[in-house]
Amino acid sequence: MHNYIDQQFNKVIKQYDPTGIQDLIGKSHCNLYYANLDEETGGCTVTNNRCHTIIINDNWEEAYQKFVILHEFSHVKLHKGVNAPFFRSLALDRFISKTEREANEMALRLLLYINKDSLNGLTKYQKLDYLGLPYKFERFLAVEY
Repeated sequence: MHNYIDQQFNKVIKQYDPTGIQDLIGKSHCNLYYANLDEETGGCTVTNNRCHTIIINDNWEEAYQKFVILHEFSHVKLHKGVNAPFFRSLALDRFISKTEREANEMALRLLLYINKDSLNGLTKYQKLDYLGLPYKFERFLAVEY
């Protein structure tokens, strides 16, 4: 599993060389919209004629929004847009499907890569603090930057 994520992550970095989330989304020609979604749904992706539109809950905290954007982007790259709405719980306290786990891992890797200059020398928990994410996300830290 990690080998596939490694390959796709490296492909994204080589192809887009992202300096930020907006930069990555723009270079990948995905559309990004913010909408008033129900409180449990963080976002989803709609794909039509190979055009990907990521929809994010504009009521969520910015740190979660960033993660959800990259989670949905990861579905596009890893799973060719096959996706279910992304839920707040992130299935962290129960069984998590392979596709959701993969999207979480790649999203966190992308977030770490984009913020790598600010994260040098920090522990994994300090990195999560900096990113505004809960320690439960530690399980998706496949590699250190």
